[in-house]
Amino acid sequence: MTTLPSAVTVLGSGAGALASAMELSLAGVTVTVADFEQFRSNVDAITERGAIRLRSPWHGVTESPARASLDPAAAVREAEVIVVSVPAFGHDTFADLLAAHLSGGEQVIFAGEGGGSLALVAAMRRAGRRVEVDIAELNSLPYGARVRAPGLITASRKAGGTIAAGMPAGNRAVQTACAIWASVQAGESVLETVLLNFNAIDHVPPILGNLGAIEGRPGKFLLWGEGASPAVARFIAAIDAELVAIRRALGFANLKGYEEYLVEQGFAPENHHDLHATLASSAFADSTFGTGPHALESRYITEDVPYALCLMASIGREVDVPTPTIDAMIHLAGVATGTDYRREGRTLASFGLDGVGRDGLLAATASGWW
Repeated sequence: MTTLPSAVTVLGSGAGALASAMELSLAGVTVTVADFEQFRSNVDAITERGAIRLRSPWHGVTESPARASLDPAAAVREAEVIVVSVPAFGHDTFADLLAAHLSGGEQVIFAGEGGGSLALVAAMRRAGRRVEVDIAELNSLPYGARVRAPGLITASRKAGGTIAAGMPAGNRAVQTACAIWASVQAGESVLETVLLNFNAIDHVPPILGNLGAIEGRPGKFLLWGEGASPAVARFIAAIDAELVAIRRALGFANLKGYEEYLVEQGFAPENHHDLHATLASSAFADSTFGTGPHALESRYITEDVPYALCLMASIGREVDVPTPTIDAMIHLAGVATGTDYRREGRTLASFGLDGVGRDGLLAATASGWW
């Protein structure tokens, strides 16, 4: 059984990073949160208190010790275990930093949307540095978390539904991730973590399916309540079916679908085998989304379309699995925002993995190099 490391550096200072740091600190791990100067207010709040604060409706505000640094490069050079928890559009920034400052033997775990491990290896290739390091990534944050003020978060653990996979496959970093987060289970491949991105599956369809209400009025919208109508639920189910088909083509054993994962994560009490009914009975039915003329600037579009759906579609093309619904969502999101996501989005080509075919993808991600 893998034990927790004695010390961990957490890169990032948003909700996922602080929730991960809080989890580690409460378990007795010495934690350093490191981020760039532009996030000084988050870092300074931790430095001033020497702690991260967690607010809960049951216990009020809890504090747990943590250090903080505005020099992430120095924090990386001093670390043996590093957790990177940033939005997908921050992967390349931190991957470049890691590629420059890792010395070998470290464990790096990307906690959040998948693809960070691919970004890190691609960054090492660009830098001409093949550093022997164990890399892992999660398919999703194991929390629902929000930053309420600098250094103050609310967070709740998911019951399950989160997997960790590594490059090279099955390495120490995967085992460490499973030790840090009790609800996390080992998966087969980082391609699996990329394809099990729940945000990409359930964020985009209800937004594109309700654009008039979302853009046309100020306030809040019940995105998975009134927004996830039977038709919108069919959009979500169609995206999920395409991703399951890609996972099947890659030979993965785990072919559980999105509806099953709603229950496994603890968001729905039971699987009704009717996605509309399961969503309607889930905690999501009461979740709101901010509306108004700037609603499409949300990460639900600006992250989940270019960094997730575009990558998923490119994997489908590589293994000859059609993704017409995913392609339609990318196209419509691009039309709605005036953005060419097909040109700007992250794909296998972004990592130098286009054209290698199914077997080449599996070999590259299993070995951790290409």
